Amino acid sequence: PPSPLLVPPLGRMAPSFPVLPFLLATAAATTSLARRPCLSAPSSSSSSSSARPASRSSIASSHSHGRQFLLRLHRSGLPSSRLALRASAGTSPTLFNDIAGFYDSLSGIWEREYGEHMHHGYYGPASSPTISVQEAQIALMEETAKLGGIAELAKKIQEEEGRPIRILDVGCGIGGASRWLAKTFDADVTGISLSPKQVARAKELADKAGLSEKNTYEVKNALESGFPDGQFDVVWSLEMAEHIPDRPRFLSEINRMLNKKHGRLAMVTWCKKDGVLDLDEDLALSYISKWYNLPRWVSAETWVSLAPAAGFKETTYEDWSKNIRPMQFWGDILVTSLQPKNLLGLLAIGDSGVKAGAAAGLMGYGFYKNFIVFAATRMDVTQS
Repeated sequence: PPSPLLVPPLGRMAPSFPVLPFLLATAAATTSLARRPCLSAPSSSSSSSSARPASRSSIASSHSHGRQFLLRLHRSGLPSSRLALRASAGTSPTLFNDIAGFYDSLSGIWEREYGEHMHHGYYGPASSPTISVQEAQIALMEETAKLGGIAELAKKIQEEEGRPIRILDVGCGIGGASRWLAKTFDADVTGISLSPKQVARAKELADKAGLSEKNTYEVKNALESGFPDGQFDVVWSLEMAEHIPDRPRFLSEINRMLNKKHGRLAMVTWCKKDGVLDLDEDLALSYISKWYNLPRWVSAETWVSLAPAAGFKETTYEDWSKNIRPMQFWGDILVTSLQPKNLLGLLAIGDSGVKAGAAAGLMGYGFYKNFIVFAATRMDVTQS
């Protein structure tokens, strides 16, 4: 666990947030957790010490150190949880501008280190064979497509209507998933992002792949896209919906754009656990929100509860938290952020870049302690 010496009285160091001590502290915290016998998050329902190699006392000790670390940050003059969350969201135009700037700045670093897919990977149960990050990212898309029934729907539309399936990729990044969808299902895919740089890069990569006729990209806001009613058979969203400040409006807009015969939303998103959070959990989410430009976190159960009012008739939800090996993923991001070439790049971006790297430690802590959930959801406009 991180030594208290790694977290000096922060308020005396600089008027703005001192990112380097926090980066070092989160690195120490994540490294400590990664050295434990089990890297995946402990099951909240597990009651037997035989369920995982680490003892209950070691888990409790790790949680205790994490709480002490966050409380020390809180007492050193950083914003309260409520204020941090409020500041992170701001007004919607400010939030959307911040999101666009965030991805404009960081997408190049991500592509260089991890490739074209800007999302987690799906590794399966702990007993599954080891696969690469890139293989796991493709597996996540495969699992999301299975959840959405996209292969079956694409075949049905081709047979009955003689056309390709039409998919909207909301939060398309640099187009990795939309190109995969086009190649895998012969789909016509439209990708949208708030980031002009992401959209420009997505168009460039589609041209290089010979997919410019199957993939189109636009700078658009998912809450006011302007697409015609019923234009898409599937709306696809990988780790984007956590940025949305108005969830009911988002789902209503998605429903409006979907074909009313068979349309569905296939979405994976970060959520908080259902119920009341501990103070350290609330603080962790507030800082992640501020540094990753997220509004207030909601649970997967909240997303499901919003679906009927938005016009969805059937909803399926799965918790994939253990299948994405989050401690491995976020630990790797934190270590990658500390590499000289990337740390210099983050410093060149400015305060927000280093904070984004530091927030990886809190994401790992959240998955380890089970208050962050990786939710996969399908919502259908019709009853099966």
